[in-house]
Amino acid sequence: MSFLSSEMNWFILQFFLILMFLSFWIKPSRISISKTVLLKYFAEQFEIALKTKKDGPKLLFLSIFLLIVLSNISGLIPNSFTATSHLTTNLFLSVPMWVGFFIFGWVTFTNKMLAHLVPNGTPTALISFMVLIELISTSIRPFTLSIRLMANMVSGHLLLTLLGNSMVNISMFLLVVMVSVQTLLALLETGVCLIQAYVFCMLLTLYSDESDYTK
Repeated sequence: MSFLSSEMNWFILQFFLILMFLSFWIKPSRISISKTVLLKYFAEQFEIALKTKKDGPKLLFLSIFLLIVLSNISGLIPNSFTATSHLTTNLFLSVPMWVGFFIFGWVTFTNKMLAHLVPNGTPTALISFMVLIELISTSIRPFTLSIRLMANMVSGHLLLTLLGNSMVNISMFLLVVMVSVQTLLALLETGVCLIQAYVFCMLLTLYSDESDYTK
């Protein structure tokens, strides 16, 4: 059953990509125009957060954003599994990025990274404790980032599943009410999928800014 669920996820992701990036018309359709506008908007947001005009970093975060969005939304389709509700999938995205930022910052800007561990105005007696606290808070960033995404995906999808399972052997009136509530929750969960992917990528851009002092 898990094998079939995995195969269904890959098919759904490919289906979304075909709908988004393949066009069979000479003139762009409304869906194509809407897709282009949304991608340009998010690309501009990442460019502002990264504080750079280079296309490479912007496209990297935009690709991660699209991957997370498609994975989140695919979980709303029945008989499919949300890949981002699994902690290992989120860690696979966050840990390599964070490690790259961390190594780049310490190798290139060693003195500034050391100074970043002690905030301005810290009393001398508390410097050792502040260094320890900053190191711990910096080290757990990829885990908190992954857990946040996982918790939001699991909670919303679990609520939809529980509502769906409660529709067995109920009256027609309650069935209509439950379907209406579940439809509204599904629309809300679609927005949550988009927002959580955006938050995930924006936090990664903030982590990159803290390791790059050339900007």
